[in-house]
Amino acid sequence: MQILFDNNSGKRTAVFYSFILACALLSCLFAPVKASAHPHVFVDCSLTFEFNDKGLAGVRQKWWFDEMFATMILGDFDKNHDNKLTPDEASALEQGAFVNLKNFNYFTRILVDGKEQSPIEAVEFKPTVEDGTLVYDFFVPLNITDSDKHVVMVAIFDESFYTSVQMDPQNKLLGTNGQFQTSLTLKPVAEMAYFFDQIVPEAAVLTFQPK
Repeated sequence: MQILFDNNSGKRTAVFYSFILACALLSCLFAPVKASAHPHVFVDCSLTFEFNDKGLAGVRQKWWFDEMFATMILGDFDKNHDNKLTPDEASALEQGAFVNLKNFNYFTRILVDGKEQSPIEAVEFKPTVEDGTLVYDFFVPLNITDSDKHVVMVAIFDESFYTSVQMDPQNKLLGTNGQFQTSLTLKPVAEMAYFFDQIVPEAAVLTFQPK
């Protein structure tokens, strides 16, 4: 398209280009913001909700790391390079590569009946090597023992985008022993939205109550 002006159109030309600039600025202002960071570590995660006779004891997490990150960590802590972790090597790995995740709540966000659980505690940490990759196994206590109906939402994500976590769509229940009515699904949870509410993470949503 051609825009034609007469010989005295200087002012109209200035107005026209000012209008185009204003439109461009408005487009930038209202366009969705994108994260400038991108993942460097990739994790597959599976959750197991563990019950005892009293109620929900907590949730066990198992993380499988990508090959590149696993090679780097094992290169530092698997001292004899046999793709196995001795108790001493596992302890050193815990102190050197896991304990610091406490500052980030272990990338774990939990809502119990809509109430945030924080800080997150992690116990029973056990690192292993499975099929050549590094695996973290640890337990997050919850101790929900009353007779009410509860909804527990658990999502695993890194708000800094440095670590990308893929949740297993088939998370598990253990130890219900027919004593509880349960429903377990994986779905986006708007209450956990982050990054200016533009990202809604998937969470394992457990509903349970004693029979």
